[in-house]
Amino acid sequence: MKNIIKKTLYLLATILIGVFVFFQLRSNKAETAKVTELATQTGSFYPVKAMIVQMGTMETQIQINGFLQSVTDLDVLAETQGVIKEVFKEKGDFVVKGDIIAQVDDELLAAQLSASKAAYQQLNREVERFTKLHAQNAVTDQKLEEIKLNFESAEASYIAAKRQYDDTKIKAPVGGFIENDFIEKGQYISRNAQICNIIDAKKLKLKVSVSEQDYQHIQLGQKVKISTSVYSNIEFEGEISYIGKKAGFGNTFDADITIINDERNRLKAGMFVTATLTLINSTPGIYIPRKAINGSLKDASVYTIKDGVANLISVTTGNIENDQVEITSGLVSGSQIVTQGNYSIFDGAKVKVMD
Repeated sequence: MKNIIKKTLYLLATILIGVFVFFQLRSNKAETAKVTELATQTGSFYPVKAMIVQMGTMETQIQINGFLQSVTDLDVLAETQGVIKEVFKEKGDFVVKGDIIAQVDDELLAAQLSASKAAYQQLNREVERFTKLHAQNAVTDQKLEEIKLNFESAEASYIAAKRQYDDTKIKAPVGGFIENDFIEKGQYISRNAQICNIIDAKKLKLKVSVSEQDYQHIQLGQKVKISTSVYSNIEFEGEISYIGKKAGFGNTFDADITIINDERNRLKAGMFVTATLTLINSTPGIYIPRKAINGSLKDASVYTIKDGVANLISVTTGNIENDQVEITSGLVSGSQIVTQGNYSIFDGAKVKVMD
């Protein structure tokens, strides 16, 4: 039973292929007959479409996938120790640089600051007084130097006390959204304890690797298209902000693409996205449509038109992108070539370029 089914399927496939080939040949024959008939009607001229060859550059697009990262992704650490008296910013809140996130108990440090400030101000006045007395030869050099040293020591103590007091106010070092927080009111924290994590949802980056072949065709500031399956109908824009100067694993170069989020901050750190880069070949060349080439790319030829006569010439092909083929030899800028109707003519045929 299985053999019968297999034979039946094979027979059906063969019939379908035969039908397809039949209609394809019939279509080609009809098209050729139409061109021949038109050629007869136009006085033995074969109607063709043509183009003037010009020097240009080829733009190739490559796609690289990756996960978005926040340009700013910072853990805020405590620079003091003590009990949290108040929490002003929590998870999900937006902060600007300098905003107070939390306040640590500062009673003892405030007292120390007041005492050190008083000592500093007192010794500052002493330095001024003894300097005047020294000018009148009322005090010795040694006494003046001693007062100055005491003042410098008091100044250092005051600066340290002020810094310790200021550190009880835990401030945002950068602007962004608080992604995670790790403290609560009444909690005791030690120095270097993690307070929160701040990310910038507006400015994102995508780290990519570019092959050594493509490396020379990208540049800083170049625009990049960003897409994601999450928003399949929306296209975002990025910009190449960094290109590595040293090849890494697999002879690839690191590059960063910076993306400014839209007004709704739809893109998120961690999202999987696709970056479409346009590689610009700075070396001018001749590029023609693939359909203008007769035969294979390894043994390529094209029809040029001169004085209404088609001339078949051999050409050498290079890079290929979509339907455009680079011609490295055989054609010069300014030549007119047949782009349509080339399969219905022959070397030396009289042709007429149709609009």
